[in-house]
Amino acid sequence: MSLNLETRDFFLLPLVSSILLTIVYFLFNEIARYTARVKGLKGPRGLPVVGNLHQATAEQHRLWAKEYGPVFQIQLGNVPVVVVNSAAAAKNLFLTQTSALNSRPVFHVFHKIVSKNVLSIGTSPWDDSCKRRRKAAATALNRSKTESYLPILNLEVTEWIRDLYEEGNGGALAFDPTDLTHRLSLNLSLTLNYGFRAESTKDFQNSPLLQEVVHIETEIGKLRSTGSNYSNYIPALRILDRIKEILHISPGPAYGRDIGKRRLAYIAFLATSKQRISKGTDNACIQGGVLKDPEASNLTEEELISISFSMMAGAETTTPTIGWGILFLAHHPDIQAQAYNTIVSGINPSNPLAPGSPQVDYLMAFTKEIMRYYTPLRLALPKATSGPAIWDGTTIPANTMVFLNSWSCNRDPIPFPNPDVFKPERWMKKEGGQRESLSHYTFGYGGRMCVASHVANQGLYMAFLNLVARFELSPGDGVEDINEGCIDPMKGIQDVRATRAGPKGVKVRFVPREGRKNIEK
Repeated sequence: MSLNLETRDFFLLPLVSSILLTIVYFLFNEIARYTARVKGLKGPRGLPVVGNLHQATAEQHRLWAKEYGPVFQIQLGNVPVVVVNSAAAAKNLFLTQTSALNSRPVFHVFHKIVSKNVLSIGTSPWDDSCKRRRKAAATALNRSKTESYLPILNLEVTEWIRDLYEEGNGGALAFDPTDLTHRLSLNLSLTLNYGFRAESTKDFQNSPLLQEVVHIETEIGKLRSTGSNYSNYIPALRILDRIKEILHISPGPAYGRDIGKRRLAYIAFLATSKQRISKGTDNACIQGGVLKDPEASNLTEEELISISFSMMAGAETTTPTIGWGILFLAHHPDIQAQAYNTIVSGINPSNPLAPGSPQVDYLMAFTKEIMRYYTPLRLALPKATSGPAIWDGTTIPANTMVFLNSWSCNRDPIPFPNPDVFKPERWMKKEGGQRESLSHYTFGYGGRMCVASHVANQGLYMAFLNLVARFELSPGDGVEDINEGCIDPMKGIQDVRATRAGPKGVKVRFVPREGRKNIEK
């Protein structure tokens, strides 16, 4: 009997101790979570331990803004996050108080495991190195330099049009254009950055290096996600992940480290760029522009790699933006017809990208409206306060994470009347030309907005211009293809928890406007 009691106590004591330790941890953790909140700022409390992690979507934040105001706080695990949801609030914080909101937060998964050695410009905290890298990239990507990249954009868009034609057998077959659009996006990033490209879809599919790039950048997007990596916000999960790794239950942090190491293999591109420049055989590209810039001569090897990583991130938003545009055109023949009519009235539709062709204002307005209406990156890259910031009398302390809800700002009815209506004309002046005073929030806002916004905007414009000039688009024949829900900015999203808001893969028919012979020529 005594032996049985001793045996029971032997097993019971660790169990009771574990339960007590869990309760103590839980209580202290809840106290820490409560004291970490920004004093005086409203916001939903969420659940114990996880806070609002299960509700961290741009649309939910937009709805909460109606209850708590344009600036409120949420709690992601142990971390308070300030969310900015209106154009006026974004201007007040990100423009008026730029110096206090110019940095980036440090995430456990992405910064301390995946990209421990080299960070892209967009994910780097603000310091002297980030300033040097951003200046070098901005110089290589300004409006005048963008002009030198137009032949690259023209080539890639023309190749994409050819691929769409061949894949659809000259309009006979409907198909999902996502893979071809992804190749266009990746080729744009590779060619613009390194002067390197996949010559054909077959080359793209058969290249182990290019397939590695696609895989790694996809995984990087997941590991960088602010809403799905819970160990960024709940410290106890980091211990659990480590235990799983040791016991071989799951890869744990080892997977992130492996992805980071494989990403560094892109340095081979950089070495190739240097070799071509030294031989005088290089093409116009961003890396070449940076390497030739005398003011960038003091950049370290790691800083040059950082700039490379920054350019590769562009493919993440180009693919869904073009994807949404294709679906919208296919389901709106009226806007498609209007776009085509503005093309034929101003330029030669048989060669829309001919040198010297004027900009088609309606197509540029359409491009901007697609980016506003769908907002593929709905929560901009998070910022961190480097000093105190003030909102409506409340002090947001240093080292506070801040989200710009680009989706909500692009739905703000003050700068965008009737925001749920797709209206390219909102970007145009009555007397012609673009409204330069109006801007969307898809590329971010303030001091750390995307440095490649000019070239990205031009690439999207050229893609849509050539698409409308060459093809008449219509939905495929399947039930999902003709369902209007596929073009709804919320119902049509492939994965609402993903970093980017991409459309579901549905089929579209691309019928040549000028017949098979002309488009083949």
